[in-house]
Amino acid sequence: MVVPGSLKKFLLDTPRCAILFSGGTDSEVLLRAAADALGPEKVISLTAASPFLAGFYRDSIQRVTSEIGIESIFVNVNLMNNPAFVNNTPERCCICKREVYGKLQKKARSLGYTAVMDGTNTDDLEECRPGLTAAGEYGILHPFLETGIGKADIGRMAVAVCGTVIPSDSCLATRIVEGHPITVELVELVEKMEAPLRPSAQGRLRVRTDGNKLTVRYSEIDSDVVEKHRQELLDIADSAGLACTFYQV
Repeated sequence: MVVPGSLKKFLLDTPRCAILFSGGTDSEVLLRAAADALGPEKVISLTAASPFLAGFYRDSIQRVTSEIGIESIFVNVNLMNNPAFVNNTPERCCICKREVYGKLQKKARSLGYTAVMDGTNTDDLEECRPGLTAAGEYGILHPFLETGIGKADIGRMAVAVCGTVIPSDSCLATRIVEGHPITVELVELVEKMEAPLRPSAQGRLRVRTDGNKLTVRYSEIDSDVVEKHRQELLDIADSAGLACTFYQV
């Protein structure tokens, strides 16, 4: 893997590091870059194990870390006991990230890894990212951000080493419309709806719900994939007693 000089220098300044790996492209590229710069024996992968991690990404994490030869560690994080999170307020993401970063950082340090990093990049600053506040509180490092690397740069590295770029995504809890309580049942329903589409999706994909209806939001590039599974998705929604609509963005 060809790692940009500035990124390689940043990584080499930390002899051992823990990468927060979500299964997405940004964190995968960072994980591969760290393994290339430091050697896989000096890098670990940390992931929050919760109902909000889709099986598609759990499988991807295990496949990638096995391929690179990096130890993959899943840390249980239970937010369903936190009323402030379950009530799905505008502070939901920050509450979640504080819990996740706290537990993953604690696990990393218990294993002797003081440098904990994630795949935040320059383009992320253009979006609402409440988790960045929590990341700062726990000293999470952002190598891409620190070295001026954005989505386009990451995409080029991803194509070179992964052969493909997984569309940007977020945890399953974000599929529940703000203000409507988050339940394990709704999260599981959303994952069941997205599962048939996820392996073939090339664009941004979301199944949103307010507990009364489901909306499949997809990119034009995935129109054929959605049409192929339309009846299957309608049947899943119907079995849950919810209406289902489709919206191309």
